[in-house]
Amino acid sequence: MQVEHITPCIGSEIYGIDLSDPAQVHDHADALRKLLAERQVIFFRDQTLDPAQQVRVAQVFGKVEPVSSTFPSHPDDPHVELLISQGTRTGTDIWHADLTWQTKPPAGACLYAVDVPPTGGDTMWASMTTAFASLAPELQAYLRTLRATHNWEAPALRQSLMRRDPSGEAYRATRLKHPPLEQPVVLVHPVTGLPVAFVNSLYTTHIEGVTSDESAALIAMLSGLAKVPEWQVRFRWRKGSVAIWDNLATQHYAVNDYHPAARRMHRVAIRQA
Repeated sequence: MQVEHITPCIGSEIYGIDLSDPAQVHDHADALRKLLAERQVIFFRDQTLDPAQQVRVAQVFGKVEPVSSTFPSHPDDPHVELLISQGTRTGTDIWHADLTWQTKPPAGACLYAVDVPPTGGDTMWASMTTAFASLAPELQAYLRTLRATHNWEAPALRQSLMRRDPSGEAYRATRLKHPPLEQPVVLVHPVTGLPVAFVNSLYTTHIEGVTSDESAALIAMLSGLAKVPEWQVRFRWRKGSVAIWDNLATQHYAVNDYHPAARRMHRVAIRQA
């Protein structure tokens, strides 16, 4: 197995491993977990994975559970989400971490490219540990005292649910199941112990205990940290590419520049073991 770091602080591409081979994955499991903790997102090329094989790869990094997001699941495996877009927004072309509106958001994700457009459709990741470390110590200390409310009802996700179920039943059920909840503004990463700026512009609606103006300013400042190029990595997808990322330490952005071409991706959420 060979490793090439893409940027100094985030992202590595891995060569010389066939993720469909359980023996190879088992032999390199410890190294892969260590690399993900250090580099926050790792990439593989030229893989061929069916849903069961993708789930097995994801299980190297934690537990998997049936799909609990607003996207549909694969008919052959309830753990695999279908991210399919053709001429419509998926709502992921904004900096965010996945499912921060859940009590325990996924620790990571494994995304597999089934069909990709001939050009465009890159994904970017930003290291939110590096972002937090860039802040002044006094600001870091203040942010550690704050909590923020997260809500799943981003417009594009709400519209996606309504397209799938025009009756509105799925939307109403999701609202009841997932009311807004609070998360710390600064998350202590459960594996590395590093502090993470845990506010994003897709799901964070307000900061508790401050004025509306202060809340808006803090959300804009903290979510805007993801936009700094020095702690980003950008990945160009090809058919058979795989990305595995730390969902607690990073935010990501799916570039929405390829329509009306189609894109089909399979995603498995990874929970803490």
